[in-house]
This record gives sequence, structure tokens and C-alpha cells, in this order.
Amino acid sequence: MSNPNYPPPPPPSPESSQKKGFHLPQTNFFTGIRNYLTPLEQTQQTPVKMSIRKGLIIGLVLSATLSILVSLLLETAVNASKSVAGVVIGMPILEEISKGISLIIVAFFIWKIIPNRRYAAALGAAIGLGFAITETIVFAIGAPSIQIVSRVIGEPFMHPLWDSFVGIGLFVLLAQRSGRKGSPVWLGWLFMLIGLTGHILWNSIVVALGNNIVAGLVIDLIIISVPLAFLLRDFLGGHFNFQNFFDSPSQIRASKPKIDFPPPPPPPN
Repeated sequence: MSNPNYPPPPPPSPESSQKKGFHLPQTNFFTGIRNYLTPLEQTQQTPVKMSIRKGLIIGLVLSATLSILVSLLLETAVNASKSVAGVVIGMPILEEISKGISLIIVAFFIWKIIPNRRYAAALGAAIGLGFAITETIVFAIGAPSIQIVSRVIGEPFMHPLWDSFVGIGLFVLLAQRSGRKGSPVWLGWLFMLIGLTGHILWNSIVVALGNNIVAGLVIDLIIISVPLAFLLRDFLGGHFNFQNFFDSPSQIRASKPKIDFPPPPPPPN
């Protein structure tokens, strides 16, 4: 039975909704880079808040059509698939450039602005997913069943993951260009390089293992996708819930109310 002389417990914090469900432990491996990202983010409400779904859908469709077409044309023009260097290095570079076209179109003409790193990562993932869907359909024409199945399983952990980093890189470059200070000039290029490196390493393992498709997929997922996923999670704040994914980490911290607990009443005489 509760003591009526003591105040009732405080109401739950709005941040408590983030703790519901399954969460991995919070990480803080790259606080230095995260501290560079925070000053670049816009914490106030912006018009882009009203067009999240529109931008993501348009990005996905553009990448599934325009970007894949540009990529196929470029790869055919330089015969990228005819050599090991072309498959390992040339194709990733050309594909990331092609997907970058869709990324820039949404950033400049649909959203007008990318307010924080999480918008950028989601846009990059949507564009990577659109590219992956069409690429899988094209690849499936005449391919053995095992290759089709492995690609269907692996695609969600390939382009969407790599392009989340590319999206963050574009966000950083645009923020720096607009005059928001607080980060070194190389930061945006670092994120783009991470995405491109993941793509190159994935292709390298596939080429190295040749016909051993299942082993290639498993090794790629363990060596490339899992570390990149944890790295991305840490860059995005180290802990988040998809219900508030589009809030920047600084917004989430600011939303936590400061509760002043009243002192307990004096003991009865």
C-alpha cells in the first residue's frame, strides 16, 4: 500500500517508447565522427518532414529505372564485365555514380534539403533497394536457380547498406556547402568511400570464390555486411527505434524532459 505522504511516481519519459521491443546495446565507438555530424544537422522542423514517403518512393523508382539504365550503358561501353578489374573495381564505381544521379535528384528537386544523417541514410537505402530489385530481375534472366536465390537473399544487405553511407556522405557535402560548419572537408568523402569500399570488397569475394556461390554469400554477409551494419548503426547514433528514426540523435536527446523530483516529506513526529 502506497504512502499518501509521498508524491506519485513521475510519468514515463517520451523517450521510453524508444526502449520498447528488442534493442541491441548502445554503442559509442565513433563519437568523434558523430560529434562532427551533429553541428551539420538541422533540428528544427522543415518542409521535408512532410515529404519523407514521397522522396523515398521517387528515389526507389528512379534508381530502379534511370540509374540501372545508366549503369548498364556505362558498363557496356567500357566492357566492365569482361575483366576481373572491371568486375571488382569498375562496376562498383560506375554503379555508385549511376545511383548517385537518383540521390542528387531527390535531394535537390524533391526534398530540397537533407536535414540530418538519418534522412540521408534512408534515402540512400531506398535508392540502393530500387537498384537491387531491377538488377536481380535482369540477372535472373537465364541464370541458374542457386544464383537467383543467393542474389535475392543477399541484395537487401548489399546496395541498400552501401548506399546508406553514400547518402550520409552527400548530406555532409551539402551541409558544408550551405555554410554549416563544424566538420572537416574530408568527412563527406569518407562516408562515400566506405560505401564504395563495401561494394568493391563484396565483388572481390564473389570473384575470388568463383562458382562457390553459397560460400561466397555467407562470407560476404559475415565479413562485409555485418560489420558495415554495426558501423552504420553507430554513425546514426548507436541506438534508435524506427518509430523515431527520422529524428536526429540531437533531437532525441533534447526531447528527454528534465524532471525535478520533490524532496520527500519529513518523517512524522
